[in-house]
Amino acid sequence: MVQKCVFFRVLFTAALSGILLGSCAASASAKEFWVEVRSPNFTVLSNAGEKEARRIADQFEQFREVFRATLPQFRVELGKPLIIFAVKDEDSLKLLLPAFWETKGHMHPAGFYSPGEESHLVAVRTNLEGEIPYEIVYHEYTHAIMNLNVRNLPVWLGEGLAEFYGHSVIHQNEIEVGKIASYHLQILQTNRLIPIETLLTADQHSPYYNENNRASVFYAESWAIVHYLMMDADARKRQLFSKFLSAWESSGDQVQAAQIAFGDLKSFSKAMDSYSRQSLFYVGKLKTSIHGDPKSYSSRELPPAELAARRAFLYVHTQRFSEARASVEEALQADPKLALAYEARGLLAYAQQDFSAAETSFSRAIDLNSSSYFAYFFDAQARMRRGALAADDRAASIASLERAVAMNPQFAPAYSALASVYSTQPDTYEKALQAGVKAVKLEPGNLIYAINYCYVLLNMGKIADAKKLQDRILKAAKTPAEQTNAQALGEAMASRENYDRQMAEYQSRAKQEAEEAAQRQATNASIRAAAASATKEASPAPPEHANQQEFAVEGFIASAECNQDSLGRVTLTVNHLGMKFFYSRLSALQVIGGAEGKSAPPPCAEWKGKKARFYFYTTKNKPYAGELSTVMLF
Repeated sequence: MVQKCVFFRVLFTAALSGILLGSCAASASAKEFWVEVRSPNFTVLSNAGEKEARRIADQFEQFREVFRATLPQFRVELGKPLIIFAVKDEDSLKLLLPAFWETKGHMHPAGFYSPGEESHLVAVRTNLEGEIPYEIVYHEYTHAIMNLNVRNLPVWLGEGLAEFYGHSVIHQNEIEVGKIASYHLQILQTNRLIPIETLLTADQHSPYYNENNRASVFYAESWAIVHYLMMDADARKRQLFSKFLSAWESSGDQVQAAQIAFGDLKSFSKAMDSYSRQSLFYVGKLKTSIHGDPKSYSSRELPPAELAARRAFLYVHTQRFSEARASVEEALQADPKLALAYEARGLLAYAQQDFSAAETSFSRAIDLNSSSYFAYFFDAQARMRRGALAADDRAASIASLERAVAMNPQFAPAYSALASVYSTQPDTYEKALQAGVKAVKLEPGNLIYAINYCYVLLNMGKIADAKKLQDRILKAAKTPAEQTNAQALGEAMASRENYDRQMAEYQSRAKQEAEEAAQRQATNASIRAAAASATKEASPAPPEHANQQEFAVEGFIASAECNQDSLGRVTLTVNHLGMKFFYSRLSALQVIGGAEGKSAPPPCAEWKGKKARFYFYTTKNKPYAGELSTVMLF
């Protein structure tokens, strides 16, 4: 799986801003009392007391109910925990996020949100006042919900929804939805709106869109359109929001989808201009008593070792690796048998791409009876990332990943990884398809799962299906990381197509030669029979591939069977694709050590992981790419 950059959002006390963080905090005092409160869907860790921890958990439960009430067709289960650090004051937050206090004059955050592969992490101060103290956290939580349900959500709609829901006001048993921020109202009253077609087609590169400046016409206008779609009586009656999503999913063209859902865009633009100029906007009220009594949430004192381990996860998320390492050691010193501490150590090693160390730590966590599904997931991922999988490694990885999805059937990353491993062997091709589709369905907004599924299709030789999916991926790739991954996919696609083209050309020539040979045999059967009989009695058989064209391919050896006098198999990884070859006898295989053949070749047992060039003849023996004649090791 491709390494991803870690993005998160922060709420400042003086201004709102979303930024990329590269650092975090120093160790908190081990003597400080921390409590853990677990509601049905959230875990709160707090040094502000049990009452405050329950209040924060209750607010998040209520906010979650807003999506159930207003978007009943949407999934709201993230598929991974959302863990909230609810701290009592600025000094406590400073210990978790020291980067904002390291530079004089830097704005100090009041809220923080970081999505991750294994969990989502939030940090908030509890001593804040105001109707919407955690607006930016709710804004990012909305993005997470949208990614569960919509593939490639248009930028204006994604930000409009996040602003619309992010400004919800949470009371004890009800929530006000649709409130407008004062800065949005001022912008709408004093600025010309962006032309509707320009807004619809804006992406991450648009000059109108800036994640660091949500006090802009783009965000205000996007909010206004979403407010209209969600709150206007006529728009609700005509189901304009649902119609746009359906049209967008079908066509992939925002302008066309808007015309289908909203009608003539000039008329719609005039209506939105008038709607945006209002001084008052309708606010809806939702009863949220369904979420349950916060007094029923379980609670316990958080042991110092667990607190240190939890902080380590936060530091890894924010790439504050030295603090993460110190917190891991603090946790292990307090409790040497704490599985959570080894999981944190493993995640730290994984983030630093030390996959052998990561595998060791996650394996240790599993030995200590870890109850975390992601320990099994990362155990397999580390094994897969450190090199090509041998048969034993493949079996172990599958076992770990299957255990992860059994523990958490909503965890998309494990299904995506399973699809990759399953696709390396024909007997598990069907499982590969099922797992790949499951990952994409669980998180349609995460492009990496679609990209990985495309590799699965390539491995299985389903080129036409892969090309269709690739076209959608290229259209959906917006960020630099997504575009880089899409480009790598394109290179792998071209390599596979070139290989298939060579094979097709060879098979065509081989068929023609076979037909010509059959024709000669038919006209001179007696001569051929006599020649065959004489050859059999007088001389050994000619080389099997004497009249065949020899092919070559380069890559890294993923696995090799070392059978001196019997059939063996060797797998070469080329642009993410596993190509399998066989040889009749290792002793008859020509092996060259080095490009010039000047160095002695290593023994077969040491081939794994080495770069090599394979010379081979194609064969009908499935599922092999061909029979090896020469192996050149670099």
